Parts: sequence; C-alpha cells; structure tokens
Amino acid sequence: MKPSRVRTARPSAFKPRGAGLLAIAMVTALGSPMFVGHAVAEPNPQAVDRHAVVLVNFRNRALVDPQQAHDRAVQNFFGSTDSLASYYAKNSGNRMSVVPAKGDGVFGPFTLDLDDAAACNNHDIAEAALKKVADVEYDHVSIVIHTDYCKNWWGLGEQPGSTTWFHEQALADKTAIIHELGHNLGFHHQDHEVCTTGSFTGCTRDNYSHRTPMGAGGDHKGLTAPELISRKWLTTQQTATPSTTTTVHLTPLHAAGGSGVRAIDLPLGTGGDRIVVEYRAPKSGTSDIDVPRGVNVFRVPQGNYGNAVMISNSKASDAVTKGSLALDTAFSDTGAQLTISVARDGVAAESADVRVQFGASGGAAAPKPTASKPTTTAPTKPAPRPTTTAPTKPAPRPVQTVDHADTPAVIGSTHTPSSGAGSVDSHGSASESTHADGTALAETGAGVTVPAVLGAGLLACGAAAVLLLRRRRPLQRR
Repeated sequence: MKPSRVRTARPSAFKPRGAGLLAIAMVTALGSPMFVGHAVAEPNPQAVDRHAVVLVNFRNRALVDPQQAHDRAVQNFFGSTDSLASYYAKNSGNRMSVVPAKGDGVFGPFTLDLDDAAACNNHDIAEAALKKVADVEYDHVSIVIHTDYCKNWWGLGEQPGSTTWFHEQALADKTAIIHELGHNLGFHHQDHEVCTTGSFTGCTRDNYSHRTPMGAGGDHKGLTAPELISRKWLTTQQTATPSTTTTVHLTPLHAAGGSGVRAIDLPLGTGGDRIVVEYRAPKSGTSDIDVPRGVNVFRVPQGNYGNAVMISNSKASDAVTKGSLALDTAFSDTGAQLTISVARDGVAAESADVRVQFGASGGAAAPKPTASKPTTTAPTKPAPRPTTTAPTKPAPRPVQTVDHADTPAVIGSTHTPSSGAGSVDSHGSASESTHADGTALAETGAGVTVPAVLGAGLLACGAAAVLLLRRRRPLQRR
C-alpha cells in the first residue's frame, strides 16, 4: 500500500526533484576576457520552506524525553541563530527561509500503530507518522524516532526529496540536521580525489572534501561553490566564466556582502563535465568560521553541481589544511588544454588571484561542443514504415549504486551518542543509491571511532558520529 503523503494545493516553493543545475552567467573578470556560454540565469528568488518535525512513539517504546526532544527541535531547526534555519539563510543569501510549518513547527509525540520491530522500516514509519499530521501543510518533514533502533544510521534523508528521519539524540546534532536537509536539496556526499599529473578525470577517491557539511566539514563550514551554484544561490556577478586565458580575482566565497567574484565555472573539454574554482577563508560571523584557507578546484560530472568532487594533486590529509592548489603550482588537464594556478593568495587582503589558461601556449579559447557536420552525399529515400504494432517502451534504467567502503564521519560531527544509543561498525560499507525515479536515500550512521580512524582534521574524544549511506526503500509518491 502506498503511504499517504501530505501535500498542499499550493505548489511547494522548493522542488527537490527539479532542483537542478544553474546555468552560469557571464561576468567580466580581470583582463576583460570573452565568456563562454553556459546560459545566463538569475539566482533563485527568496522562497519560504515550511518545515515540520514529527515526534513518534512505538506501541511498546516511547521517546526517552519528549519535552527535551521538542525543545531541541524548536531551537536547532528554527532558532534565529545556530540552527538549520540560520545556516541556510546565511548560505543562500536569505533566499531560503526555513520556517515552522505550523505553530512552533514540532508535532507530537504521536504513538504509531507499530512496534519497535518496524523501527527500521522508514517507509512504514513515514506512512504512519504523516497520517498524524494530515492537516499540516509543509515543504519538508523530519520524523524523529527512539535512538535505540535503526542502529546503522543516525539520520536518513531522501536525495532529493522532502523527508528526513532522525534519532531522538540526533536532534542535539545541528550538523546532522543541516546535512540531511542538504540531501533533500539534492546534495550528495562530497568526496576528495587525488588526480594523476595532467588529468582532472584520472583521479582516485581518498577521503571527503572537508569543505562542507556534506563532506565531513561540520556545521562551521559553509556550502561549497558547486553546491551554491546548484541551488542558484550565487548571482550572475559572482560567477566568472572566462573563455580565454586570464587572471580572475576571487573574493572569499562566504565573505560578507555581495560584491566580488566568488567562483569560476568552466567547461572541461566537450564531454559535459565542468570545473568550478573557489577561494575560501575563515572568518567569524560568516558561514566559514573554521574552513581551511585556500583555492579549491571541483570537477562537476555532467553538469550535476550537487555531485561535485574536490580534486587536487595532494592527498586529503594535506588538503585539510590547505586548498587544492598551492601558490604558483599549476594544476592541468592536458587533454582539455586547461590549466589552473594561483597567481596570488592574499592572506591579509582576504582574496586570491587565479590564473586560467586555455591551450598549451595560453592563447587558445575554451573548447566548445561541436555538432557533427551533415554528410555531403545525396540523401536516400526514407525506408517504408513497418506495418508493425507501436514500439514498446524502453526498459527502465537500472538502479545505479555508488559504494564508498570504510568511510569516516561524513558530516564531521563530534556529537557522541550516550550509552544505549546503539552503535555501528566504524568501518562499515557506505553506499549511495540512486533509484530509477531519481530519488536516493542517504544514510547517516552513529558509532564509536578513534582518532586513527578519523584521520587529520577531525576531532575525536574516544567516540564520534560515523555516517553511512545505505539503500533504503523510498517513499512512493502519489
């Protein structure tokens, strides 16, 4: 039986399935270069995201402290500071406002007609929970269950979609809350890859990017430039797309105010991939409180900005404390004839000059996709149409799963579940499942780790959150 899904007559301001790719605008940078055509598009206008948090009990097991769960949800989802709402308001330039769907936004606890044996069937839990709030109009909904169950995840989110699930204790973990809504918005887990010399595609994954909550960065780092671009949260004046060799002056991505170029967006050859370059600098009062200073380079597969990968010639352990590129170090793809280098990294000036070079000599223009030329032979007469029945529909595309084995904490949270919260193997296999309808469920685990497992850059006090991705049965939509 398909679950009931609360929907409003008014279309949602947020459409996770259609939250696609930003067509990058043309902006003049230093040297006044020509710009290549990714189509111009203005950023998303301000929109209100009505969020509901639903607390649920099972027939034989209630939440440990429903009042505490309620209070934590009110503050960490909707608080004016240090919350889900404040994080996405700041990262979106106030284009996304997370507000309570009704009242204070938190509903329940409701006792579901399920016992704890069903606790890990997120499909059944959502179906039962949403019936309890059938009169609530929302854009996103978070369902909270007892922490003793579903021990192989800490939080779970549709990717993209409208539903997230959390353990009771995870309501105290703002990083997990931010991370799971990121999955709803279409953000994948962001990896870091080490590339062979002369290639932006001959790369091997070695860790997470540590630059975003979606890549083990924690909640004191803002979203990366590709993530902002995917949501159209950069203005046309903040994104440069040079088509000839030039130097671009980059302002820190999350610097206060709206002036300055914040990202470079380039085609990588003619295959559809793109390269995005950003400059990050730590600054109190911004989204980037503790981000490593430096220039970062991302490969965007087939224009899917939400699935961008940070790339460099250095291991992630080095990239934790610096960007993809060191000063005066060239990073090239010889096949695409594209070279990125840092001409100046101004620590005091809070800016960086990035050299973009096309062609071996630096004078060639950016490659443009070429259309095949028509043949010159005389056209043949069309073959007669067959007298058969209508063609059958093509077979559905197979489910594609990307596995990441032995991963550390995906969001970089240092939250420690208390005794009895359950644990998972810190070396569990992690995977991200993309279903035939484009929806995936991203799973966040909780478990015990040690500093040797977490590696450089992650805090550990004997226990930390370990996040895993595994396939889950998706909610069916009406």
